[in-house]
Amino acid sequence: MDKIKEKLEKLRIESETHHGRAEKAELEVKELKAEVAKRETEVQSLNNKVTLLQENLDRTEKRVEEVKLKKSEGDKEESQSEALQRKVQMLEQNLEDKDRSWKEATEKARGLELTAEQAERKSKQLDAEKSDLEKRLEEMTQKYNVVKQELDSTLKGLEDL
Repeated sequence: MDKIKEKLEKLRIESETHHGRAEKAELEVKELKAEVAKRETEVQSLNNKVTLLQENLDRTEKRVEEVKLKKSEGDKEESQSEALQRKVQMLEQNLEDKDRSWKEATEKARGLELTAEQAERKSKQLDAEKSDLEKRLEEMTQKYNVVKQELDSTLKGLEDL
């Protein structure tokens, strides 16, 4: 009888342990899903930035071409030519800065996409582990109930003696 009680206690403890692990896994899944949502928002934000930078880059390139065209015409006075040249240099520098920013944003977006993919894989893995733990918990609970019924019937049989 002591062995059955010990076995029941062991099954109860194991059941509680698995239940705790399942709750912990659920919490981790929630946290990872929140992190994935956050990362997706960041990726979307960076994609919007990239789009804006690309549009700005296109406008700047058009302005540079216009300035170069005006410069090549040479119709204006020398002072205007110098001013346009300074403006072209400034626009080219601006273009380089925007291009650099665009490349950095693109790299960051790629990094965030990879992080989001990793978090999603981890989330799926934790979901699978959670399902396995829930199945084990259910099996252990069923075993516990069967052993408890056997113990109760054995105790009743002993009492009837």
